[in-house]
Amino acid sequence: MTAKKNLVEILIISLSLLLLLFKSSDPIFYGDSERFIKGSLKDPPIYSAIIYVMLSIFKNLNSVVILQTFIMTIAIIFFTKTLETIFNLDYLTKSLIAITLFFPTIKFYNIILSEPLGFAFSLFLVSFVCKLVYNFSIKNLVWFVIFTSLLLLTRNQFIILYPVILFFYLGIFYIYKSKKKFFLLLISFLTIFLIHNFSLKLNIHLKKDLFEEKVANINTSNIFTFMMIDAIYISTIKDVELFENENLRKTLVDIFEELDNQKASIEYNNSRGHFSLSFGFIKNNVLFKLIDFAGKENISYLNLKKKISTKLIFANYKTYLKLLFKKFYDSTWLFVFVPFFILIPALINFLVYKSNYSLLIIFITIFTLANHSVIYLLGRVQARYFIYSDFILLIFIFLSFSILLKKKITI
Repeated sequence: MTAKKNLVEILIISLSLLLLLFKSSDPIFYGDSERFIKGSLKDPPIYSAIIYVMLSIFKNLNSVVILQTFIMTIAIIFFTKTLETIFNLDYLTKSLIAITLFFPTIKFYNIILSEPLGFAFSLFLVSFVCKLVYNFSIKNLVWFVIFTSLLLLTRNQFIILYPVILFFYLGIFYIYKSKKKFFLLLISFLTIFLIHNFSLKLNIHLKKDLFEEKVANINTSNIFTFMMIDAIYISTIKDVELFENENLRKTLVDIFEELDNQKASIEYNNSRGHFSLSFGFIKNNVLFKLIDFAGKENISYLNLKKKISTKLIFANYKTYLKLLFKKFYDSTWLFVFVPFFILIPALINFLVYKSNYSLLIIFITIFTLANHSVIYLLGRVQARYFIYSDFILLIFIFLSFSILLKKKITI
């Protein structure tokens, strides 16, 4: 009887074991994998710390693959069980949700990147969002804080959680309007902030002797790097006149001439935004000229990136807005328009009826929109960066239709 009741859970566990036994538990490496193995300061510490611990114990990366497969499996099971309990799902609906969520596991279970953990922690986080909405308790709030902190310490892009959580907390307060709950929410938000920032500073302190100070300070993957890549891509040699420093002008002239020679500016290469030739060329070749300039002038490279990116973007703001539109349109535009048009009625329904389900949908859609926005604005568009939000959005679209058809609750 117990086995029959847990057939979906048994299925997901069996599929995971089949992946490891018959497909392979050997790790697959990407360009960024080495960075995680070495524990670069460019990334939050969780994934690198897990790799370090597993290598210390088992002496191989197969153990990392097994561990992250196990975490993804548990996350899928926990997520589906949470939805089953709250929404009284039938066997078919629960099975479809679980199998849909298993697709990313097939793709990412054995890669040495932070995607497997990021996807798993996202499922845990949304599970406790559901629990908080339908059963607000200190226990659920504590787990929410834990998985929010884990996500923040897994990938830099999850910085989006701060505004998303703020909206979510305001929604909870709007429902309950309790001083006690307001105090708990405030404490939890501050706790997340303190855990996140303390962990990042501790990581830098522990690893500072392993990296040259120059490399740690440059940190070529922060948000202004991607803004500057966009800014250089959309600008021309005429924009050099925006800057007063003669040496900086000469450096920028060299950069734009090189861009023209390689036909890597927006004038020559405007297919799918600048996701291929232009992005890689600017990041791997052009930016080093600015790094060299910052060193010679003895100025902060971070401040230099801020100055250059903001001036060029403001001078070419129309082209920049077109680029942003082209980025999301050429990649996953459906996952921007759809959550936006779901968010509007959900927000109206929540304000009028204080519906729990509407608050849940508001969280999912804002999370999806924020995740896409931070990639379009401050990063390189790659499909794997969207799995954390898009699969969850699909599940809740399916769930909404299922609920409406069965008329089990009032939305």
